[in-house]
Amino acid sequence: MITNQLAINDKVMFSTGNIMSINDITKKPSQNSTEELIDAIKYTLKEYTKNGSDKEQTADGYKLISRADDVQVKIQENEVGDLKIGIKVFLTKGGNQPLKEALETALQKQLNVKNVADVIVSLKRNSPDNLDEIKETWRAMEDYVGRHVVGELGIADIEESTFRNLYEWAAVKPSIIQINLATCCVVPPTLQAFCKEKDIKLFTHSDSSDILPDQSIEEIFGTPLDLEWAIRFTVHIKCRGVLTTKGYCLCISPKQD
Repeated sequence: MITNQLAINDKVMFSTGNIMSINDITKKPSQNSTEELIDAIKYTLKEYTKNGSDKEQTADGYKLISRADDVQVKIQENEVGDLKIGIKVFLTKGGNQPLKEALETALQKQLNVKNVADVIVSLKRNSPDNLDEIKETWRAMEDYVGRHVVGELGIADIEESTFRNLYEWAAVKPSIIQINLATCCVVPPTLQAFCKEKDIKLFTHSDSSDILPDQSIEEIFGTPLDLEWAIRFTVHIKCRGVLTTKGYCLCISPKQD
């Protein structure tokens, strides 16, 4: 069983590489993000098993399971200024450590770039928005903007009142907000007006904040595990709007009692 080979008794990080080079995934354009991520993980595990079980170690000593792919080659085919690299972070808890770990993994281990155009954060919640928790995560994101690693910041699936409070409080204002039409069939006119007034990009999306449910994790790995975070990265050629690269990084760990 794959879990025995991986010996998941500590954090394990996965990098799917460029899933646009995987025919089994590109032939399913109607997949939602959860289905796409599940297929990408399975493909990465299949290739990992096929090529042997030597595990690359990250700088922090965690296992990094990845596959040979063309992400960095695709990026190097164009001038950096001609590319728009975006990242969406799916967090299962607030705080700055999970966010930093997620971004550093994507930037250094997968993309190998010094900066990206934007980062959008999605916090999984089973309760109303916790503004203090959101602020703690936002502070960490602002640090990346201050160091010119990230250009713009955005947030997904947040109540309008919470978003307004975050906007007024933040040193680096959110310039992007994503609304899931599955939970909000019509974007509130007041939010539309606020975004227009503040020049905020208002997008709709279909990603679940619970991008990899517990049941799916157990089906993939054969044992209960926790998803600590997941990242989706995309690379577009600006002048043509062409998506050249897309993939995921994620971190799983033994389930806590």
